[in-house]
Order: sequence, then structure tokens, then C-alpha cells
Amino acid sequence: MTTATKPELSIPPSRGYLDFKAIRDEEVDRIVYIGAMPIFELIDRHFITPVASQGLTREILDKSKPTEPVQRRTNASHVQAILDYIVEEAEAGRPWAFGAIVLYSTEELEYTPLAMGHQSVVEVRITHSFSVGEGLHRALAWAVALGLGKVRGVKRPQISAAAEARIMQATIPAMIVVESDLKRQKGDFHRLNQQKPLTSTVLTLTDETLLSELTKAVIHDVPIFEDRIDLNNASVGAKSDKLLSFAQLRFVVASYLLGRATRNKKGVEEGIEQIVKEEGRQNVRTELAEVFTEVATKLGPLGQLQQKKVPPGEVGDFVRQVRQETLLASNAAWRALFVALHEAQVEGVAPKTAIRRVAKDPKIWSRKGRFFVGSLIDRETKKLLSNRESIDAASDKLRDLMLGK
Repeated sequence: MTTATKPELSIPPSRGYLDFKAIRDEEVDRIVYIGAMPIFELIDRHFITPVASQGLTREILDKSKPTEPVQRRTNASHVQAILDYIVEEAEAGRPWAFGAIVLYSTEELEYTPLAMGHQSVVEVRITHSFSVGEGLHRALAWAVALGLGKVRGVKRPQISAAAEARIMQATIPAMIVVESDLKRQKGDFHRLNQQKPLTSTVLTLTDETLLSELTKAVIHDVPIFEDRIDLNNASVGAKSDKLLSFAQLRFVVASYLLGRATRNKKGVEEGIEQIVKEEGRQNVRTELAEVFTEVATKLGPLGQLQQKKVPPGEVGDFVRQVRQETLLASNAAWRALFVALHEAQVEGVAPKTAIRRVAKDPKIWSRKGRFFVGSLIDRETKKLLSNRESIDAASDKLRDLMLGK
């Protein structure tokens, strides 16, 4: 019986040398260099060799050697998102915003002092390869962007010549940790990765698209959303005192402006840009404020929130009661309503008229009502549905009401 051996990773040796300026700091019993380094040179000359793995790399599996480098489990979708960000910023002529990658070395670096003080400014010369302790996904994304590597499941976008030139000349912040062994690298890695990753809500909150800008304007312009939009989670839990998350409200805004044409991210962005170009940014903002205010004022208990008739100390319980008894705190219901408003407007019925017709029978929003059974409410289990088919079916029912059918 033969003993299975671990597959060897084919990592090429480094080539030549690279000089860069850095701050040199003696930190307890190890030395840290902090500076900005040209990413093309780092990868092309194999000073770092990012290795994508389906599981864990040889270094972390080989626990019998505590001085070996450690690499994290890689995620193709994470690499793709960073790669897309690199290319988008390069194409748009915007700066990148990246945290430092953390590299490790057991060998001291050559350096020349340039200025002395509490921390020394030095010129560093690197001549050997480093272990990537933190920033592997960024390193992999840069490798693909530079055309110096491939990652399974990651596709390199089309890049213009101008953007490619920017990418080739890019520098990234880097920290090099020098110590006699790497036994603390695992602990460093663990601490560096304790931060909670950004949720889709936070990512859309911080992007610069017109849709996010208009959604922020709706929150500002419509009183019902003041302190009632969750900015930290992709959805709202049953015990939350929020009506919707930012990502959900963002989708509702898109549903009103584009109807059902919201299945493609690029299509949504282009559609919103076209509407703003034709109608003007301020006019679109004003229209959204009017329509959302009308909905908030006319539909059942939402009016009490909109007009601030609920005592501040009771708002949380009030919202939870609305969620428990009605569909008026349901993301699916909001989307269905605003798709229907869009389609009614296309048919010639103004939003104000459409909302008034829907508001005539407030019982339709009850979780026990019959109106949404078979669309937003499952016929058998009575549970709330939120897939596209159910939202489209509910939109059809609402549109018929709005059209007076």
C-alpha cells in the first residue's frame, strides 16, 4: 500500500530585484515595512505568486511545518467582483480604494535610510519571494487584470487600451512583515479576517450609480423612511423596526421607473440613465418623492408613520404589527405595487389616480385577505411568496384595479 503524497504547487522563483520607498518600523520583535509597490512588477517577477485553490493550499494543510506560509480558501465570485471593480475604475478614470496587502518574509530586506525620526523612511530592495498573508483575493484579481494569471470561474472583462495602461502602471499599498519564522502568520490572518464582509446593501449604499443616488433622495424626501430603512442588512427580519432594507427600496425605485425590466444589472443602470437624461435628475427626484408620499399617505397604517402620528417609543412595535398583520412591510408587495404603478402609467393612468383606486379597499393588504392568494400568498400554506412569478402575478392584479377593471 502506497502512502498518498500532497500535490506540489509549481511556484516559479523570483527574478531580479525591485526598489521602493517605505516606512520601516520595529514592532516588538519583528520589523514591518509599509509602502506602495507596483503590482505588475510584484506579480510578473514572482515576488508574490498568488495561488488559487479549490480548498486549502499545501502550506496550510502541512500543519507539521508551523513555519510555512498560510493561504486562505479562495472564492471565485469574490475574485470576480474585485476584478470587475479594478476594470470599472480604470475605464472610468477613477482612483482605486484598496487596503494594504500583507506579505511575509523570513529574510531581512536590503534597505538604505533616507530620513530618520520616530519611524525611518528607507529605500527597500526586494530580491526574493513573499508569502501572501492577507489580500490573496486582491492579488489574484490583479493577476487576472494584468493578464499574468487565470483563476477558475473568473472571466477577464474586455479592457480598453487606455484602461489597460492604467492597470499596468498601478501601485498598491503593501505591508511586509519580517520575522525569523512565520508561526504568527496564522494568528495575524485570523485577526485580519474577523471583520464582517460588506453586505449587498452596504455595497449598493456606497456605489455611485444614479439608482442609489435616487434611492437616497427618496429616503431624504419621504418622512415614512426616516429611520425606517435598514442600511446594514440585505433584508429585514421579523423582529426589526425597519420597513425595508436599502437594497430592497432601491429595487422598488427601479421597479417604478422601469417596470419589469429589472432583471439585468447593466440594463437597469442604462435604463435609469436614459430616463434621467430625458426627464432631468431633479424632475425624476420630484416625481419619486410625490409617488412614494402618495403611497405612504393613502395605504392603511402607513399613513400614521408618514404623518408621525405614532409615538416615538411605540414605532418599533407598530412596524412589527404592520408586518405581522399586513403586506405593507413586505418587499414583494412594494415591488408588485410599483411595477403595477409603472404599467398603469404606461396605459395612461396617473399614479395619483392609480393609488387612489388601490386604496379604496384596504382589506386587500391584509395577510388574511383573499386578494393576493395565489400570487403573494400561497394557496395551501398561506405563507408569503416573493419570487418573480408571484410578484408579476400580484402586479397584474393591482394593475387591473388601477385601470378600473
